[in-house]
Amino acid sequence: MTHRTKRLILILLAAALALGMAIPAFGTGTAGGVNLMAVNDTVLTDVTPDNMPRTVGGVLYVPYTMLSYLDTNINLGVKAIYSSVKRTVLVTDETRGVLFDTRANTAADLSGNPVTARAMVRNNMVFLPIDWLCEYFGSISCTRVRTRYGTLIRLTSSAAILSDQSFVSAADNLLADSLNHYLEAGGAGEGTDPAPSGSAAASQPPSGGELYLACRWGSDGAQCAQLAEGRGLRALFLFTPAQLREQDDLVRRLAGAGHTVGLALDGDSTGACLAQAQEGRGLLAAIARCPALVAAAPNLDGAGREALVQAGFAVWSPTVRGADYPTGAALARALDPQQVNYVEVSCGRGGSAFLRAALNAMEEENCQIYQATAPALS
Repeated sequence: MTHRTKRLILILLAAALALGMAIPAFGTGTAGGVNLMAVNDTVLTDVTPDNMPRTVGGVLYVPYTMLSYLDTNINLGVKAIYSSVKRTVLVTDETRGVLFDTRANTAADLSGNPVTARAMVRNNMVFLPIDWLCEYFGSISCTRVRTRYGTLIRLTSSAAILSDQSFVSAADNLLADSLNHYLEAGGAGEGTDPAPSGSAAASQPPSGGELYLACRWGSDGAQCAQLAEGRGLRALFLFTPAQLREQDDLVRRLAGAGHTVGLALDGDSTGACLAQAQEGRGLLAAIARCPALVAAAPNLDGAGREALVQAGFAVWSPTVRGADYPTGAALARALDPQQVNYVEVSCGRGGSAFLRAALNAMEEENCQIYQATAPALS
């Protein structure tokens, strides 16, 4: 054993003694299913039900933060960079790289060539298939080590000094601290983690998807807005120019309540939609003194949508439509939990009952609903 290794072990032991606390030694029955984290020779003690590594379909996923220098202050030579605006994670060693797009549920290398790996999103945290990444880059490794506190997921580069066995021995109290933090956060093991505090599904594992919600205006529009607001949500409400004129008081109320007011363009050509967009932009500015930044144009092709982007709009393109499902609960069950969903429902007759059922089911499924603003959709 080198002098440097001995010195590091002493440092770890000293830190462990300093941080040690009265926590029982957990056997596999108590800590079963708990995955702790370490990067090189550092235990990550901030494990929670939201970021704990987990195995899905036989694939081990770890939070992207394990590879983020900003989060760990450890340079692995391979780093992950998250864009909250684009919902992407770039993993790169400055020579090669993979871009995971959680909205489109795709991944590609720096040349745009698709790769087979996919990221996974749980409770706003992006998880990455770590074994695939280790093989892709070749300069990092991931090991699993059984400890009395759970399974240690250790990510290492050539800069790591201690072997797994030596590291676990030296960091025993730090691992206990990590487990204690996880349990205090409400964790109960992989596959049994509760939903976030306050959720109706607090006793169930998170199973819902992430989504943006848009409501196409109709006779039940006011009730739909009240349903969303009653749950602390803000949605995108889509109006045709004619509806903006007819519902000016409601449009002002929606904008004042913090909802996004967008344009529903039903023209059959790019020119027709651009004309409607210009009209709607002027109406919304006059009615509610707010800009029209989001537009939906289902009849346009890619070139037409790009023309709207060039005109200053973020284009709303639903991936899940309420009209395709018999009930709101069926829609909620159809959401893809591994990517962001773009859900559009109608506020026409019966729309409020449909939305109420959908929101109730989404709450039960622990779905995360985000407001569809122009920056989020761009």
